[in-house]
Amino acid sequence: MAAARPLVSRATRNAVRRLMSTLYVAAIAEYWENENFARSETFTPREGGVRKQTYDAYEASVDWTDEGHARRALRVFESLLRRLDRDIRNFGADGLDPTELDELREALERDGYLLDGELRVRPAPVTGDPGRLAAVPDDARNITQVTRRRLFKHLAKRGVQWFGDLDEIDFLNRLYDLHLLPSTDMRFTDAEDDIRQHRYNNYDWEDDWIYLDERFGLCDGPDAVLLKFLSEMLHPGVRSDDAEAATVAELVDEMVRRDGYAFTPVADISGYPIYGARPQTSHAGSLANEGAQASGPLLQAKHVGGSATPDQHGIEGGAGEDTLAGDLPVLSEGSYAAVQSAARGHRKDYALDRVRMEIGGQAEVFGATHKATGVRVAFKRRLSQRETPAARMRREIDVAQILNAHPNYVPILDANPAEGWLVMPMAQGTAAANREQLKDPGALRELVDALLSVLEAAHGGDWLHRDVKPSNILLLDGRWRLGDWGVVRRPRGQTTSDRTRAEVGTDGFAAPELFIDAHESTPAADIYGVGRVIAWALAEGHPVMHRRLLPAAGPWRDIVRATTAQDPNRRPQTAADLRQLMHEKLTGPVQSPAEQGEHLLAAALSGGTEAVDAFLTFTADHPDAPDLYVGTLTQLKPETAAEGLIRLPAEAELLIEALSAHAVDRQLRARQDEIRRAVLWLQRVSAFAASAGSWDLMDEAARAMCVWDGAWSPVRARDTVASWLLTLRGEAAVLMASALEDHPRCAIRYRSLLNEPALALQIRSAMRKGTH
Repeated sequence: MAAARPLVSRATRNAVRRLMSTLYVAAIAEYWENENFARSETFTPREGGVRKQTYDAYEASVDWTDEGHARRALRVFESLLRRLDRDIRNFGADGLDPTELDELREALERDGYLLDGELRVRPAPVTGDPGRLAAVPDDARNITQVTRRRLFKHLAKRGVQWFGDLDEIDFLNRLYDLHLLPSTDMRFTDAEDDIRQHRYNNYDWEDDWIYLDERFGLCDGPDAVLLKFLSEMLHPGVRSDDAEAATVAELVDEMVRRDGYAFTPVADISGYPIYGARPQTSHAGSLANEGAQASGPLLQAKHVGGSATPDQHGIEGGAGEDTLAGDLPVLSEGSYAAVQSAARGHRKDYALDRVRMEIGGQAEVFGATHKATGVRVAFKRRLSQRETPAARMRREIDVAQILNAHPNYVPILDANPAEGWLVMPMAQGTAAANREQLKDPGALRELVDALLSVLEAAHGGDWLHRDVKPSNILLLDGRWRLGDWGVVRRPRGQTTSDRTRAEVGTDGFAAPELFIDAHESTPAADIYGVGRVIAWALAEGHPVMHRRLLPAAGPWRDIVRATTAQDPNRRPQTAADLRQLMHEKLTGPVQSPAEQGEHLLAAALSGGTEAVDAFLTFTADHPDAPDLYVGTLTQLKPETAAEGLIRLPAEAELLIEALSAHAVDRQLRARQDEIRRAVLWLQRVSAFAASAGSWDLMDEAARAMCVWDGAWSPVRARDTVASWLLTLRGEAAVLMASALEDHPRCAIRYRSLLNEPALALQIRSAMRKGTH
């Protein structure tokens, strides 16, 4: 394995290149040549003007794997940036665009460099032990084929791109010399040309080809080869999605621990963790073993006054200014109770592991040992002395006043808010690492019941968690517990709206209102988070903001649909409401979607807009139920349905698409009267949408009508459709013409209208194309 990794990534070089459009060509050449670089005459020009191509000609002469070359090239970058900034200021502007500088700064940080305010580039400080992997013997082969294949399968199933933000060849060149590896294609001499042909030109290799390619040794090579590959795959210079890197690292750690390795952060660059592996000693086990010293449930709390003075433990400002670390409700038995009973807010009472377990935007967590009792704990320390992280830690301690002894809350054992740290039990795992197990309905029900229990207690005191997600749900002492209350909202009257950000929570799991006005959120926001956790556990894929994610048809799908409604007023409003909904759905008689739809249709026929919207939303959520669509949906008055679909554009798209799909399903056993009703229902929905100026709905419904008409040719519906076509003008005629042009089997049914002078020219032209 050759050390052929570029020290400055293509992303950084391109970020500098983008700035070259205003600099003099002579200046570009001057700064490169000042550092003894000459133009390359063999490079392949990229798109861009003469300035960018001049930059390319010099950049192509740099050996980016050579430390001396890279150092000199970074000095060129400094000179170019400072000259650009000076020229822009001379024309009266404020210097380089801050957005472009931020992009460049982020790219440099991923490469291990810092760009300071004077546009100087310097190495970022590296902490920890980046050479930890060297502890893995070069010839060790302890990681079994079972572990390797399961790991590769999980990575592929999660859609993890092994090359991260980089090009595949650029990534592999960080680890291997591709020119020294053979080609599997006789037309080429080395692996690089091989990869370029089959991944870039033909694209006939699967995305996960690398795992089973014998040249790279991941499936059957030494452990060090695989572990180094995994470490590089999650390197900050390769992968900028920190949350994804942490999740994948947790998966890798869980799997390789079975074969004697720990995979954890071993160093960091600019605060971003570098992951590596080390053999476990006879005393080193998984976090599960380390945390297993804590035994027994957390029992009824008793309130104990602390002896510390406010100077030692006091919290400055906020609702909890009189809160003392030693004044929290304490645990009545177990080894963690012993830690809490000895708590005195002294940092020296804990021996922290040298390498941290995890890092977030506001805090870092270390494994630690309580010296007096020998109990393993998690030591959380805020990263900044600024007000926001400090306020978050105060909120965590304040909410512990009411929840510390709750069986589904991660208790605080010791804290010193003034110094910015707190101590919690060591968890045995997270929900994020147990997704497969949570696909079991019984296991999932246990987790959801735990969440509802602790949220109900919090909501009773008017506290909102606002960040319910799998990585914040911890497994401790055999119970699921909700942790990380750093963005909790205090009770009304104690909130600090001037400090609360408008956006709170995690993309994909946070309720929409938390990105609009988090300060005014209600318990329904936490209910949304619970619903997204259920969807994450049961559905394929990962929750994405503003995108529906639902499990397969069944009671859990109905629960997720209700809890994740975009409008918070349409969700269960409390934990008790959700518990009641789960009882009804999970213990009641099982009904088919069509049977449930009949009940909702009856309410829609006699009720108001809410009942109509509920029926349409339910139908959109069950696209694979033909009886619901053909037999039930079309019984709703089309004009009423159209009004509802205009209110629900996302549901409208799904519903119309599903109705179209059922038209071409040859297994459909629909009667002629049902087919006729479906065509005329879509025609009237389209007509209403056109009259309301809802062109998207008109377009979708008209196309669906063409699909049904073309597939089944219901003669008894044709006169009505023909009469309507003759009335269309303007944008409605344009959209209808486009639909007929795309569905010639439908257009040919109405060719007799070509003799009608009232037929719009656009539709006439589309029909003529369809009849040829």
